[in-house]
Amino acid sequence: MQIEEREPLSSDEENPIENLSLEHVIHECGSFHRYQFIHFFFLSLFPIASGIVNFYYVFGAAENPYKCQVPTTTNQSLYIEISPSQCSYDIMDKWNRTIESHPCRIWEYDRSVFGETFTSEANFICQRSIHRSLLATMLQIGAMLIFFTGHIVDTIGRRRSIHLITALFLMTSLITQALLQFVPMSINQKFGLLLINQLISGIDTFMVSFLLLMEITTSVYATFVGNLALVAFAVGEIVITGMAYVCRDWLRLKWVITVYVLALVPYLYYVPESPHWLLTKHRYGELEKLLRQMARCNRRPESRWFPIYRYVVDSHRKQKEINKNRTSILSFTARAHRFLTHIPTMSKLFITGYIGFITLLLYMKISYNLGAMEEISPYINIIIGAVAEAVGYIIPSLFMIYFGRKPIFILFLLFTVLYLCIAPLTIRQDRYVIVIIAQLGKFAISAAVCVTYIFVPELFPTSIRGTGMGFFILLSRFGSTIAPMIDAKIHHNHLLETYTYYLYAFLTFLCILLTFLLPETRNVPLADTLDYTPKKTKKASSNT
Repeated sequence: MQIEEREPLSSDEENPIENLSLEHVIHECGSFHRYQFIHFFFLSLFPIASGIVNFYYVFGAAENPYKCQVPTTTNQSLYIEISPSQCSYDIMDKWNRTIESHPCRIWEYDRSVFGETFTSEANFICQRSIHRSLLATMLQIGAMLIFFTGHIVDTIGRRRSIHLITALFLMTSLITQALLQFVPMSINQKFGLLLINQLISGIDTFMVSFLLLMEITTSVYATFVGNLALVAFAVGEIVITGMAYVCRDWLRLKWVITVYVLALVPYLYYVPESPHWLLTKHRYGELEKLLRQMARCNRRPESRWFPIYRYVVDSHRKQKEINKNRTSILSFTARAHRFLTHIPTMSKLFITGYIGFITLLLYMKISYNLGAMEEISPYINIIIGAVAEAVGYIIPSLFMIYFGRKPIFILFLLFTVLYLCIAPLTIRQDRYVIVIIAQLGKFAISAAVCVTYIFVPELFPTSIRGTGMGFFILLSRFGSTIAPMIDAKIHHNHLLETYTYYLYAFLTFLCILLTFLLPETRNVPLADTLDYTPKKTKKASSNT
């Protein structure tokens, strides 16, 4: 098809065929019909698994109520005073003067709520409480490795990445849990195996399944499918709560989680590849086969989509040749330098990285605190929190349709700042007030997280979307890594806890200011490649 260009065209007069992209092909194949619904359902099972794995720590490493037990060898004729923290005791004389002080070594646990947790089995309390937080830290460090797997996702594709990550999880879980179950070992050896298990569990399929959900439909439905993945994660929180309530044992709970992931294995054969990824990798035969499956399942005739597909592929081939001629002389170092010095991309990477760091730090802090609150049953509190989280994913999605990503993100960050300022003041309030305020905080930060997981992928083209999301998740997980460690250090110091809340409020406000530097992405089609053309060159070419 030949298009004449005798005179310069304005953006409004431009021939619409020049704007055809893969999104138009997917739209004609059916972008929101039976094919998508089937895969939406099964792909959402992977974010559910992520929610289950991330909240294992709340129950598997829960801190049961405990009381210090004084050794029977202690002279019982002396007066013994146990500290309120149950971490030490003093031996007093008859004049109430302290003769000796000793740290507690033996505790009696109340297992009526959580059952047998690893924290109780290993005595990870008092002076050793930091060891408990390492279980959450290792999970988050594993999730930080998503930064490196992000490049793998962009290289080998979404489908194979899901296969690889699932196989790694199952292999590690089955080996470590079998050793924990059947091989006698010391508590330190158990702790080492559990840390390895948590590390690999952190490398989950959430990011890649999230990207695939967005890429088998069009940008019109990006908000819906992004919201679907996040709500599925919240459903995972409810599922793990039910599992923990039934199991009441940290190792048995691990086995139940593994069985859930094993149940997903048959679907791995049917997981589709991303059409956008196939196009960027020039795998046109596989792309055509995938689009035919999509059109056939959605009952769309070939005449509707195939002519557009041929035009898009032909244009893509021509662009490939142009790019090949332009970049063939560039070495790896030159390409890396070009990427790292591309200011628009780098600014997006670092701003979104900071946003991810703050939002997930706050999300983990608020979420884990729900399981540690004494004002209400942890099972009920986590379920209420999951419902508040799901609502926090749905409401901003509705607003984003009309108002865009940036304004809604800023709005819910402001609500989060308000919560952070109010929360320290509720310490002596009625227990229902404390619970309600905490749940409102969970709602606000969940809504902000929802916007980021829709907003951030839209900021990057397909060719580096996995890398961009990987960097975002790397810094996000760094925030969620230090959150439980900070809480473990300041747990019994109300003044430090108060200062920490206000520090988080300041950092969140800084996050709001940086958001103004990012572009709005509502109704902007997903780009496939990174455009290195300088703005001045674009303006000059558009005026010729």
